[in-house]
Amino acid sequence: MKETLTTLLVVLVFSLPGKSQSSYCLTFAEYQSHQFHPVKNLRMEYRSGSKSLWNSGASYKPLTGDKKTDKTLKKDARFIVHHDSLYINCRKLSCQGTYFGNWYAQAWLFHNEYFLFTALSREAVKEAAGASFMFGFIGGAIATARNKDDFRCYIYYPNAGTVELINEQTMNRLLEGRPDLQQELNKANPQKRFTPETLMPILRRLGLIANTNAY
Repeated sequence: MKETLTTLLVVLVFSLPGKSQSSYCLTFAEYQSHQFHPVKNLRMEYRSGSKSLWNSGASYKPLTGDKKTDKTLKKDARFIVHHDSLYINCRKLSCQGTYFGNWYAQAWLFHNEYFLFTALSREAVKEAAGASFMFGFIGGAIATARNKDDFRCYIYYPNAGTVELINEQTMNRLLEGRPDLQQELNKANPQKRFTPETLMPILRRLGLIANTNAY
């Protein structure tokens, strides 16, 4: 990621559907040009526990009760806006050999080109796979009971179709010129340093993401 801190500043310039509406976009071009397709009776079902263990943190399943619409949301839609929140379809997305599953993850807009979303770390996915092999599906789910420390932040580049993990190198670049925030990050528990719990407040203070995940 060669972009500077300035080019990564969040620009929330879209006039999106009202709070009571739900909609989706089939492409990033549609998202940019406000071509939202309204959808009725949408609910984003959180796939907790073993149901989402194998979706690598893509824990939200869109459901409307209409089979045709549900199929479109699962296979064709790329972005969903629901109750002032943005969700990104993780189908076919991967980072460093880790796939994020077939459902959606919460996302935040970076500039007008990038998105940030949270998902399980590569290590947590590998641990889950190993546990499932040794203990079976249910046993594996119990053995690798997920918690918030297993999640990491990722940047999705929709035009390129690539995903980048936010790691120490990324944060050093973003925090250049902000020794106060760099010190805050360095003081964090090493096991939690690059979790969303630690990074999101810092990214908000940098002005890189909004105060909510609402596009």
